[in-house]
Amino acid sequence: MKFITALVLALCLLSTAAQAETILFGLTLGKSTLEEVQKTYTLHGKSASAKWLDGWNYYRVTGNQFNVSQLNEATLYFDGNQVLGVISFYFPPSLEQYIALRAEMDKQYPRIKMAPFESEPLLRDKTEYQNTTTKVRLDHSDYGTWLIFTDLKYFETVQKLKAQQALPPQKEAQT
Repeated sequence: MKFITALVLALCLLSTAAQAETILFGLTLGKSTLEEVQKTYTLHGKSASAKWLDGWNYYRVTGNQFNVSQLNEATLYFDGNQVLGVISFYFPPSLEQYIALRAEMDKQYPRIKMAPFESEPLLRDKTEYQNTTTKVRLDHSDYGTWLIFTDLKYFETVQKLKAQQALPPQKEAQT
């Protein structure tokens, strides 16, 4: 239980619920660049998503770089301008940890009203939050707990890209 308390305190002290910006472990969503992040953290496993535009990519950071017990890793997502848009923290599966994180997020962010959650085969529970700059999703499954912070501008851009991909290609008019 001590590690959960330490984790919650660390996240509380290192993240802000300020409406202007979200700062986590010295990284500012929507502002920190890949170059700045590389000065602070060792990034592993650069990957690009075929579903997104060229230059959009993500990296993994080992959890021990954040000095938070029980944090396995974080994934940092960057847009085409190499600006940090999403930080996803991955913890081992623990219902106690999920409940502690949810209680802390309840204090810091307004909860999004959702339809009652029905457990899926792997996903056991989820909670979503949002303020004027950040969307937060907390998932608990048999495989782990994820705490995901997304800059709203990044989120809106991704939604637009998904919508464009869903549209059938336009046929050119024949003359």
